[in-house]
Amino acid sequence: MRSHSGRIALLALLAIAAMLNAQSVPRSKHVWIITEENHSYESVVGNPQMPYYNQLIQQYGLATQFYANQHSSLPALMWLVAGGPIELDNNTTSCSHNQDNVVRELLKQGYTWKSYQRDLPSAGFLGLYDGSYYRRHNPLIDFSDVCPGTGQETNSVPYSQLAEDIANNTTPNFAYITPNVGEDAHNGTLPAADQWLQDNLPAILALPEFAPGGDGILFIVWDEGTLYTDNRCSATDSTGCGGRTANLVIGPQVTPGYQSTITYHNQSVLKTVCAAMGLSPCPGAAQDAQPMSDFFKSSSDSPSNSVIISTPGNGSNITGPVHLLATASEDQPVSATQVWDNGQQLGVYTNQIDATFNLTPGPHTTVVKDFDASQHLLHQASVTYTVQSPTDGVQVVSPAPGQSFNMTTVQVVAHASESVPVSQVQVWDNGVKLGRYIGTDVNQYFSLDPGTHNITVLDLDQNWNVLHRTHITYSVQ
Repeated sequence: MRSHSGRIALLALLAIAAMLNAQSVPRSKHVWIITEENHSYESVVGNPQMPYYNQLIQQYGLATQFYANQHSSLPALMWLVAGGPIELDNNTTSCSHNQDNVVRELLKQGYTWKSYQRDLPSAGFLGLYDGSYYRRHNPLIDFSDVCPGTGQETNSVPYSQLAEDIANNTTPNFAYITPNVGEDAHNGTLPAADQWLQDNLPAILALPEFAPGGDGILFIVWDEGTLYTDNRCSATDSTGCGGRTANLVIGPQVTPGYQSTITYHNQSVLKTVCAAMGLSPCPGAAQDAQPMSDFFKSSSDSPSNSVIISTPGNGSNITGPVHLLATASEDQPVSATQVWDNGQQLGVYTNQIDATFNLTPGPHTTVVKDFDASQHLLHQASVTYTVQSPTDGVQVVSPAPGQSFNMTTVQVVAHASESVPVSQVQVWDNGVKLGRYIGTDVNQYFSLDPGTHNITVLDLDQNWNVLHRTHITYSVQ
């Protein structure tokens, strides 16, 4: 029998291995998921009626041993966003599930999200069906975090909103996309699903985060394999699960043409999202799942002999401080990296750069250079973007004016933007101070009594003078 200390040591090693694995997934602020329906791996891979999908396989990454946890649309999709089946009834219109889910974790980190649904009649629509829209293919709206009154329900939007968001540079950090049932192969054909991807995916892949050096990650995931005939759980277990599916991992940091032979399941996608976006804990079974880290280029691979800027994206518009992530990878020691912006040096760093800069409004070209031990230039990379002029004041993102919460836990999200340094932001509710936070941002949850509430968020300068106040009236049920 293994000793108690031996078991502890083994668990520690497993924890360290899991941590290292999660760390090898590149960080990202732009993650997309597109779901398809009810077809097994063999129906898709190599199918001449799906030329575009198979072209994507050659360009990006394919999971050759990916197995859905179970059959039935809604519970199978729940694994992707909550790490478990959660709701077994495909005909539910409830949004009362209080289990942890990706929306909750995204909001805790201050990320934005949207669910883009083909043929959804209006933002926040709660009905079971509308033409070719099926609610059971939209799992994010079944959680209490997205119930009416939270202010989050209107992030479930018609797919047509995506074109407007792309045009306005307002796409969210996390996007969940569902074609209608004639376009996702649920009721329609595989050629129709392939055509929809060919017509719609290029606009997403043209975004700055999917350009070379960008941080975009996109998954195309089939909820389950072919019904009634494919119940595989793995290459050696043919019964009890949802079948083998042909899932893609797409992005500039994915090894081109990579085909993974590691066994993955639906919660592996969620785990990879958590690792990429820094979400903790990761909901449900995804917390202990293996991330799909083998798809990505990493420092453990052969040196790329280049400088890669992960963020900001080329052509992006930025309000507030500029966050720069860059890596220099060479087959010889890198003595230093330098960051230059519009011809002026901003700083000197190691081969890994994670820095924030306050830059003047207007166009910027930021250049990152790396140098060898003799201070000779090895490589450089550049990114061009625009810094928008900030508007002085305090913006309260949550709660919204007049919003009614059907839970006593209220999330307050606010940002202060001033032409002078901000020392702290304070949150007051009905005349009682809830907290003060150093810097310009607030993203906190508060437990409040039922009734009408008037929240005030104010910012102070370095002499403790109040700069601006914003008042929001809302209610707690």
